[in-house]
Amino acid sequence: MIITSEPVLRPGAEPSVRTLARGLSVLSVFDDGAPSMRAADVAARAGLNRAATARVLRTLVHLGYVRYHGEKFALTHQALELGHGYLSGSPLVLASRQSVEWLTDEFDEPCTVGVLAGGDVICIAATRVPGMIRAGLTVGVRIPAHASSMGKVLMAGLSESDFRSAMDASQFSRLTEQTIDSTERFRLEIEQVRRQGYAVNDSELQSGHRTVSVPVKDRAGAVVAAVGVNMLASPDTLHTATEAHLPLLRRAAERIAEGCAPE
Repeated sequence: MIITSEPVLRPGAEPSVRTLARGLSVLSVFDDGAPSMRAADVAARAGLNRAATARVLRTLVHLGYVRYHGEKFALTHQALELGHGYLSGSPLVLASRQSVEWLTDEFDEPCTVGVLAGGDVICIAATRVPGMIRAGLTVGVRIPAHASSMGKVLMAGLSESDFRSAMDASQFSRLTEQTIDSTERFRLEIEQVRRQGYAVNDSELQSGHRTVSVPVKDRAGAVVAAVGVNMLASPDTLHTATEAHLPLLRRAAERIAEGCAPE
């Protein structure tokens, strides 16, 4: 995800807190689309000035989270430690893993669970189908919320104020000919998702691919995640998704909610 401004902190925040926020911002800009970058590119993506970025990068290199080679910076394996505690101990992640594995056995299609982070969706559980060339998402990957069925479901579950904040954080980049790239059209799409209780992504993130997602709700009815299935777009896919996939997706959402509910 590209961050276009420096992290927002309360006025008078301590320098150490601001430094930590900048460090986390720098770490977050490395992804599969930009696994290694020059310092100037890191600064642009993190929304920081070059001097501050250089100081942060030097610190991260010293701590072992970033390496420097050939004028470019990249994350090291040590950066995995930052997410290990969440991935190994979160009840939501553990319940999601079990449910997407069950779904994949039922559908023979890649399935995912994601959570909202600003204008993006972060994948917290994912499966692949053995022998299938077409791959789904992988854990930790960020995708634009406006171009994904999981993102639509998650944003449909927000309050109006949180929805506006998520809209402000969205780039609305046009990724394919089918991508919804205007706030007006996206609002109409979200209204439909709220009415029907599920979302469809029809070649909006990747041409030729369709996904269907449903919300995962906690006991209070708040949307905490989204679970979806990825399939090839074809004339009968939408019918198959609504008639066969939705009941199992909703059952998986219930399983996830039950698995991460406090006892």
